[in-house]
Amino acid sequence: MIMDTSKNRRSLRLALVLCAAVAGTALVGWGGLAAWQAYTQNSGNAFAVGTLSHTNAVGLGGPCASTLSSTSPGACSVIVSGAALTSDFTGASNTVTITNTGSLSSTFSMSMPAAPGNSELCQDLGLTVTDNEHSPVTVYPQTALSTQMGVTQLKNTAGASTWATGDANTFTFAIAPINGFASDDAVLNTSCSFTILFDQASA
Repeated sequence: MIMDTSKNRRSLRLALVLCAAVAGTALVGWGGLAAWQAYTQNSGNAFAVGTLSHTNAVGLGGPCASTLSSTSPGACSVIVSGAALTSDFTGASNTVTITNTGSLSSTFSMSMPAAPGNSELCQDLGLTVTDNEHSPVTVYPQTALSTQMGVTQLKNTAGASTWATGDANTFTFAIAPINGFASDDAVLNTSCSFTILFDQASA
């Protein structure tokens, strides 16, 4: 029996063409599906830190602003002072108003970072601090200026230890003679200076 090889070759070529066509269609179809997309996007994911700041206003004067360096010297006004005191000196006082101007709830404290010195005048003058908004309340009882003041917590006008944004309070700082100042000749030609630090921390 004689087989028609030309017919067989035509059938093989036709089969190959059909396979190529099917493969091409599959590829075109796959590419077409890849062109279609759908998605959702959750953007703007971020973090931020609030502000920690306060003002310190002495008496009726303008406020000074806090800085991240809480020990910056000379940033705020002198609270109370006296030059050339005489034996009849009975005392001096002034107020300090602290206001939370930051966006974070905070706690506040005051301290005397270091004892002013052990001069006779420092021993003969005492400091008292009162909270003017609460009856008033003594925050720091009369103590000789020669004694270092430790960290002393301060409350806001409402009497809370945590101060919200905008909370404020006014405190009176009073200096008065103690220990027989008027008759102590050792105070002559001496001086005593001290620093009050107000510290703010996020609650």
